[in-house]
Amino acid sequence: HMQHSPLTMSQASQCLAAAAKLHAAGWQDESLLQRASQRLCDNGGSYHLRIRNPNEIRDMEQSWAKFVSNFEHVAPSNFFKREGVKDLGKRIKDIAEYVSMELSPKPTDKYATIVHGDYKAMNIFIPRGIDDNEEKKNSNNNNNDCIIIDFASAGVGLGMSDVAMHIAHAVRPEDLRNGGEERLIDEYLDALRNSIEGLEYPRDIALRHYRLASIDYFRFILGRFWRSASVETFEKRKNSPNSTLVNRDLDAALGFVERVVTFLNGVEKEREV
Repeated sequence: HMQHSPLTMSQASQCLAAAAKLHAAGWQDESLLQRASQRLCDNGGSYHLRIRNPNEIRDMEQSWAKFVSNFEHVAPSNFFKREGVKDLGKRIKDIAEYVSMELSPKPTDKYATIVHGDYKAMNIFIPRGIDDNEEKKNSNNNNNDCIIIDFASAGVGLGMSDVAMHIAHAVRPEDLRNGGEERLIDEYLDALRNSIEGLEYPRDIALRHYRLASIDYFRFILGRFWRSASVETFEKRKNSPNSTLVNRDLDAALGFVERVVTFLNGVEKEREV
């Protein structure tokens, strides 16, 4: 086994399959989740809004303005002037509480489970030899299973919070384009179905949870990291596997912005209904 980031699509798929097994273990198990909410984190997640510094939300618009100022000279022309992008800080600030509430199920709620809460690539030991050019062999061999570590932020939540963080943290932006992102989500859902007989988790609901979770992770990245990010800090971290890819790779960061803007458009319309 090894630790690595960024991941190939096959490696990311393996990590998400491991997450699915974790989520299946607590899926809608009210008794277990009640105990988990008392003994672990009430709301799973190292970046849950309730445990973050309130200044991050307060200063969200200023953080976005600083990020734009520091990166507009290296971004595609007029990228930050696009509709929905230029006011992104305010949009995230306005919707943060709603998104967090939607991602914070009670132990008795549908789709609730135990989440890892910090599902970055460096918290997973992946089998050696799993890449996009090699067929997965001996899939029933435990040596081909990922090993998850660091459960300090585990608690009750929605499994898609782990999925969204993992994809943004460790998957190259070019791999997410042209259907790559949804392919990973579908592979996670397939693994979840394989672990839970008769699973009732409609794809449209799962995708909604994923979009909300992506917005939530973006809120954390913008409020915590991008307020002080620059071309120089990205360059300094570019080879740091423990750092989220969207805070050390410009293409990944801008791709994340584009995806979140699209997700926000849907969630904002949802709130208007």
